[in-house]
Amino acid sequence: MSAQDRLMAWSRTPNAPDIRDLSRILLHRCSGAQSPYVRTLGLDADALAALIDLCFPGAAAGWTSGTCFSDHVKRRSGTRCVCVGVPSAASGVDADAPDHWLRREEQDFHGLLMRHCLAADVPTRSLASIIARACLENDHLWRSLGLAERSHLAELLARHFPSLAAANTRELRWKRFFYERLWAEGRPASRPTVCEACSHQPECYDDVG
Repeated sequence: MSAQDRLMAWSRTPNAPDIRDLSRILLHRCSGAQSPYVRTLGLDADALAALIDLCFPGAAAGWTSGTCFSDHVKRRSGTRCVCVGVPSAASGVDADAPDHWLRREEQDFHGLLMRHCLAADVPTRSLASIIARACLENDHLWRSLGLAERSHLAELLARHFPSLAAANTRELRWKRFFYERLWAEGRPASRPTVCEACSHQPECYDDVG
């Protein structure tokens, strides 16, 4: 049994879309205290424990809160987590500095998502934090999250942040769309964005210029 199959089997609703997506996200991203800033879930130990207890109660056995949950699940499936210790995507930058611009970007993304959340329940709050952290990485958002395909991200956003998802009528790439919404709300256009240094920028902004 694969790590994802095992994790989904530990849920009370293994066929639910949220369980499918969360299982991939939790296995793809690090949750250990020593994980690089941009590779983590963006959840503290208590928030992660609350999410696990609600969505994957059977997976809590043998897991110590604050340690890497992905490693716990993969170890019980006969494999090991390879994401711990991956170098920061913001190479050469002190991403742990409290005033670093990445943290400001993360807060902006998180605030945008929470302003459009359908309900402030545990899964939605957790997803807002996870998505905001994943937005910092140099890749398409759905891949940073570890989802199987881009459409799964669109569906996830529609379930939890419906007014925001519905506003993407031009079907822009999600990270670009988030920035356009933030600019519309008054975010200074002169501030740097995570997209500027991303190798995938031409794919997302091919209609600009």
